[in-house]
Amino acid sequence: MTTVDSSVHEGRDTTRVRCGRRLRTVGAVVALAALAGGAAACGTSAGATTTAATCSPGTATMTVDATGQASATPDTLTITIGITVSDPTAASALSDANSRAATLTAALGSSGVPPSGIQSTDFSIAPDTTPTGVITGYQVSNTLVVTTHDLSTAGRTIDTAASSVGNAIRIDGLSYSVSNTRDVDGQARADAVAAAAAHARSMAVAAGESLGGVCSVSDSTDGVVPIDANSSALGAGSPATAAAAVPLEPGTQQATADVSVVYRIVPR
Repeated sequence: MTTVDSSVHEGRDTTRVRCGRRLRTVGAVVALAALAGGAAACGTSAGATTTAATCSPGTATMTVDATGQASATPDTLTITIGITVSDPTAASALSDANSRAATLTAALGSSGVPPSGIQSTDFSIAPDTTPTGVITGYQVSNTLVVTTHDLSTAGRTIDTAASSVGNAIRIDGLSYSVSNTRDVDGQARADAVAAAAAHARSMAVAAGESLGGVCSVSDSTDGVVPIDANSSALGAGSPATAAAAVPLEPGTQQATADVSVVYRIVPR
């Protein structure tokens, strides 16, 4: 099992420091820099507490870039639901759309979605025209973003939404996410640091040197990226597809962490 030097976590000046001559590896690509004999000390031994002040310029160092991963099961589903209606006049189209939106909101509430989980994000009124520009009616579109944390009933929520407004329904997309990413992000970072430590030890042995303490750690992690299901299984004019609860599979989401760790090299 790979371990991480305590100096990564304890008693260290967190200011990023780039020390002098380095031994660098990025994935499987390795560049060996000159290791100066009798370089200034940057810590007493591997695992010892180090500070930025002890990593003076000219110290022989090794820089390791590593990537770590962790997975989590999504616990949140965001559904973008639209209502589109067309009527001969703008007033009748607006009235029709408003009525259907109210029905949709009530249906979502009855299926367990709280008011805080329903947000209006887009609304438009536009004329319908013939190729020659003659106005034949008006179209009103109203879009809601619905957020639910009960994935066991998410399919039924979509079914209820489609049934409540009939042919006017539009499902523009589904997006799964993890509500609290702190744990999975932390696991990915820990995996990245552990990988960096393992690479550093291997490279030090291959170079005929010993691994010293940590000079600096830098993190360029982006975090968990939501999964966009891009589902259009229920489109306007196809209410028959909502005859039963829509089957949904949340799968898993990956968190990726990228770190760069600078270690001191101790001549044997």
